Amino acid sequence: MASLERPSREPSVDLVRGADVLLMLFVNEMAGVRGTPTFLRHVPPDADGMTITDVVFPAFLFVTGMALPFALGGRLRRGDPGVWRHILGRTLALLVMGVLMVNAEHAGRVGPIPPALWNVLMTLAVVLLWLAPAGGGARRGQPWLRVAGAALLAVVVLLYRSPDGGGLIQLRPHWWGILGLIGWSYLVAASLYVLARDRPAVLLGGVALLYCVYLADRAGQAGWLVTLPPSFRFGRVVAPHAAIALLGTILGVMLLRHRREGAPARRLPWRALGYAAALAGAGLLLHTLHGLHAAFWISKVLATPPWGLLSSAATAAVWVGVFALTDVAGWRRWPKVLFVAGENALVCYLMAPFLLSLFALGATLVGGTNLYGKLGESAGIGFVRSAVFAWVVVRLCGWLRDRGLRMQI
Repeated sequence: MASLERPSREPSVDLVRGADVLLMLFVNEMAGVRGTPTFLRHVPPDADGMTITDVVFPAFLFVTGMALPFALGGRLRRGDPGVWRHILGRTLALLVMGVLMVNAEHAGRVGPIPPALWNVLMTLAVVLLWLAPAGGGARRGQPWLRVAGAALLAVVVLLYRSPDGGGLIQLRPHWWGILGLIGWSYLVAASLYVLARDRPAVLLGGVALLYCVYLADRAGQAGWLVTLPPSFRFGRVVAPHAAIALLGTILGVMLLRHRREGAPARRLPWRALGYAAALAGAGLLLHTLHGLHAAFWISKVLATPPWGLLSSAATAAVWVGVFALTDVAGWRRWPKVLFVAGENALVCYLMAPFLLSLFALGATLVGGTNLYGKLGESAGIGFVRSAVFAWVVVRLCGWLRDRGLRMQI
């Protein structure tokens, strides 16, 4: 068990993020299990509805937004001139990682190295390039590791081969990937927070504007949006996901103001529950228009406003429960794995495909049979396999962190 004494972080936010990361790792593995129950699969793109699996990604975006007032608020209060450099640097890092991970899924078998080995080398390069200095100091320790990471990344980019690509560099932005979408959402939400500061009404206006841009794009009424390439469609790709992050930022501002006022902890949950109820009500009201256009469906694939609002409401409600336990009831004995996952989300996300690639490479040593994949041929065994895998990934990341391996973007 881990104590909640973490002065520079919000325990309730870390706990919800950690639970979401664990759930993400689990459902991602269950997707490859034969006979996986419907409620653990994504709803098809032509269907109106969502499962718990469809809430995992927006929940992470929401929590990312919640952390913004704490992550950027201190910089703004100190008058840090590097705020924009920090935001742009983090965005660029997430976009690069997202594109690399998407291309890893599209790698062809005709390249000079197997796709699994390419993914292993790419992950190592990314970790070295964004390795945090030992002891959490400034970015000046062990610069040779970042140089080695950059060099290795350049090599793997040149070695990459796509089945339908051509030219010296065959990496393509098929889509931005989960990390890329987080990067775009972070850029928009962080930028609006820097401009609006702790003004919930202004931030809510930003949410409304983003959803209006989405609806205009879906309706084909914003010509400049429609003409953009599919991977750069701001209205359909960036706006709805950024809106979810910004909804989280509003709740983060509520939490920050509560901390500053020194008010009794029991007051905030009721306000936050009211906020969650308002989001749910807005999502359900918009969903009553589902017969008019698919933009009013509850759909993760289409990133619709009802989906975003209802997912945000659910995440806010879960956070209220965790906050009530940690801050109101004083419950402090939480599983350490939740904190490890919450504080090392990026490393956990990179570690999962890294291990799967190692399993694929190891299969060549046992006659080409991937033993991990074989465990997914039964729903029951696959369930246990996926749960154990998620736990192992997080614990391994915690073990590496305790030995100084952390990423900093």
